[in-house]
Amino acid sequence: MIFISIILCIIILVLLYYLLERKRRIRQIIRILEERKEEESKQLFLIHSNDDIAKLQQLLNEMIYDYEKQLESFLISTKANQQLMTSLSHDIRTPMTTLMGYLDVIYSGCSSEKRKKYIKLARDKACDLKTYIDVLFEWFRLNSNEEVFNIVEIDIIEATRDILKDWILVLEEKGIDYEIKLPDEEIVLKIDCYCYLRIINNIMKNILIHSYADNISIIGQKNGAQFELKIKDNGIGISNEKIKYIFERLYKCDESRMDKGNGLGLNIVKMLTEKMGGSVAAFSEKNDGTTFVICFPFEKNN
Repeated sequence: MIFISIILCIIILVLLYYLLERKRRIRQIIRILEERKEEESKQLFLIHSNDDIAKLQQLLNEMIYDYEKQLESFLISTKANQQLMTSLSHDIRTPMTTLMGYLDVIYSGCSSEKRKKYIKLARDKACDLKTYIDVLFEWFRLNSNEEVFNIVEIDIIEATRDILKDWILVLEEKGIDYEIKLPDEEIVLKIDCYCYLRIINNIMKNILIHSYADNISIIGQKNGAQFELKIKDNGIGISNEKIKYIFERLYKCDESRMDKGNGLGLNIVKMLTEKMGGSVAAFSEKNDGTTFVICFPFEKNN
């Protein structure tokens, strides 16, 4: 009888401990949730067992993690949209104000010589404004996944040559030396030709506007299981602190040159390249030029 009584007492104590422990853990869950609700704590649940309460804690941890990731993404997007609106205000209002100023001078009456001069200036500003609006709409299409890609098999080497033909004239006019190395063999990829044109054009425009380079080299080649195009300049370069942000939207390495570029061109390059299964990277050192590397893996095209 004594042995049975001892066993019963142990069972009762174990049950009491189990019930009290469950109650303690449930109170802990409630406390942590209340603290997180009031933003007094960022604590997650520590899991030491494998019972139903532990599974509940694991689910709550996962829900909290997902929520915080979504919140972080929302805050980043909100901040970026605010920056976009600020940029829009500057990049559209400034040329529009200048354009209206030229038109006011023409409207108020001036000599034929000045009239011709101001009409040309007004037209140039209108072209700048149209270019910016075109880039902006392109960025919105890509960002909202409304861009329609026409993916076809092409010889990427021949396509690259065709694009660079027009740039050779520009480089020669600006007195910029250049070196172009492309293999004689055909390299076939599935790609959108027009999007590939936009990628190269945006990079070349960025180099001409910001690098102050007097020499550009362009090398296309097979590199393992991918086609690789390197565009290198010998310009002023970009510091290590800034190069990692170069493909972010609205990012401008030199804030003192706010009128040069709109901060969307390289972000468009990144989106176009990635949406066609490729990748793009930039490498640079201050006062030692910049290299852009565009890659399209062959396996993505099979």
